Amino acid sequence: MFDTEKLKTFSWVNVGNPDHEDFERLQQEYKIDEDTISDILDPDEQPRFEIEDDYKVIIVRFPIVNREIETTWHTEPLSIIYSRDNVITVCRKRCDLLDKIKKDEKSTREEFILNIIYYIAESYLRSLKELNKRVMRAKNALTERIRKQELLSLLDVENSYTLYMAGIKGNISVMDKLDKLRGFVKTDDAEELAEDARIELAQATEVVTSYSKMLKAIKETFESVINMDSNRYINRLTLWNIILIVPTIVVGYYGMNMKLPFAEYDWFAVIIFIMIIALLIGYGGAWFCPRTQTLKKRPFGRFLI
Repeated sequence: MFDTEKLKTFSWVNVGNPDHEDFERLQQEYKIDEDTISDILDPDEQPRFEIEDDYKVIIVRFPIVNREIETTWHTEPLSIIYSRDNVITVCRKRCDLLDKIKKDEKSTREEFILNIIYYIAESYLRSLKELNKRVMRAKNALTERIRKQELLSLLDVENSYTLYMAGIKGNISVMDKLDKLRGFVKTDDAEELAEDARIELAQATEVVTSYSKMLKAIKETFESVINMDSNRYINRLTLWNIILIVPTIVVGYYGMNMKLPFAEYDWFAVIIFIMIIALLIGYGGAWFCPRTQTLKKRPFGRFLI
C-alpha cells in the first residue's frame, strides 16, 4: 500500500505492508538505496538513527498484536525516512497508530516525526494495561485451579514484557540522538512534543519494570504451590508403598515351601486377607475425610492439567 498525502510544508508517503513494486518505487522515485530497503525488510531491526547523503533514517519499534506467531504481543520496526520535502514511513505490517497522525497535521517535518514517536510511546502504555489485565485473568483462573494453559499464558506475557522493554529502551536512545542533532528540535512545539515523548517513554519503562516484578512474584507463588502439592503426593505414595510392603511380605512368606505357623488351619488365610482389606479401608477413610475438608478451605486448586 503506497499512500501519498500533501501536508502543510512537506509530503507524507506512507508505505504499509509493502510489496516488491513498492520497494522499486522507493528506489527509483525517492532514491532510497538497497541497504536501507534491506533494513526495512528485517523484522528484528533495532531502533537507530542514521544520516545518509540525501536523507536521514529513523527506525523505532512499536507494539503490535499478531496471533500468527508464538508471542502474540510483540513489537515491529517502523522506518521513518525524511528529506527536505518528504517524510516516508515504511512498515512491514499495518501500523494503525499512523491513522491518528493524519488528523493532527504538524507544521514541520520534525514535529510530525516527534508526534509519531509520541503516539508510539502512548501505544506502549495502552498495550501494557491490556497485558496486565491478561495477567490478572490468568491469576484468578489459577487461584481456582492450576492449569497448564494459564501458566503458558503467563510465559507469553513475560516474553512480551521483554520485547517491550527492548523496544522502549531503543526508542529512548533514538530520542537522545535526535535531541543532540542540531536543528531537529528548533520550535517550541517541537520542544514540547519531544518532552512529552520522553515522559511517556520513561513512564512506559517504569510500568514494564513494575509489571515484570509483579508477574515474577505471581509465577513464584504458583510454582511454590505446585511444588508443595508434588511433595504431598510423593509422601502419600511413599506411605502407600510402605503399607503395601506388609501384605507382600506376609503373602510371600506363606508362599514358601517350608513349615509355617498356622498352616494347618485353612481358615487362617481368610483371616489374613480380611485383616489386609480392613487395614486398607481404614487408611483410605482416614486419608479421604481430612482431605475433603482441606480442599473446601484451601484457595488454590490441586491439579495441573
